[in-house]
Amino acid sequence: MAGPLSAPTEPGLDPRVARSRATVLRAAAALLIEQGAAGVTIEGIAERSGVAKTTIYRHWKSRSQLVFDAFESMLPSMPAQDYGPTLRGQLCGILNQLSRGLTQSEWAPAVPPLIDAGDRDPELRQLVQAFLVVRMERCREALRGAMARGELRRDLDVDVAIGVLAGPVFYRRLVSREPLSEAFVAEVVDQFLRSGAP
Repeated sequence: MAGPLSAPTEPGLDPRVARSRATVLRAAAALLIEQGAAGVTIEGIAERSGVAKTTIYRHWKSRSQLVFDAFESMLPSMPAQDYGPTLRGQLCGILNQLSRGLTQSEWAPAVPPLIDAGDRDPELRQLVQAFLVVRMERCREALRGAMARGELRRDLDVDVAIGVLAGPVFYRRLVSREPLSEAFVAEVVDQFLRSGAP
């Protein structure tokens, strides 16, 4: 999936257009955090950003896409990190990164309202689902590699396995509000490895 539409490195993008898009996304992201997805209105963005509504409509085909792009614009790039050669180390590293993102990052407050809005907005729900598929690809690769090496059952359903691993992290963040720690992540991974062993 493409990154934020405001990316200044987009080939051929007029610098003035890049600046206005970035300004719109900053305003939309602030509204998303402060008021939830329902508070991200074109009128509110125009007022806060100083960018005309006609310009906003010209660059975004739908409000749902704008809300999602505002969320995505807050995310840092994901440079490849070396979590070591073991499957356990790789899974713990990936889940700890997810845990920190959901609790300590700039975008953490936007996650609950974004998921809640997806229940009523099919387009936004589809955008979030596609985003999660991309963000969990490294986990998917680690699992497939372990299956090929015989460390995990060869009949393992990779998508179900990702849900088993990431599900407890999202549950603690969005439902039970219990602390997320490296010890908790390690226990989730260890239980998964025991159940997925050949």
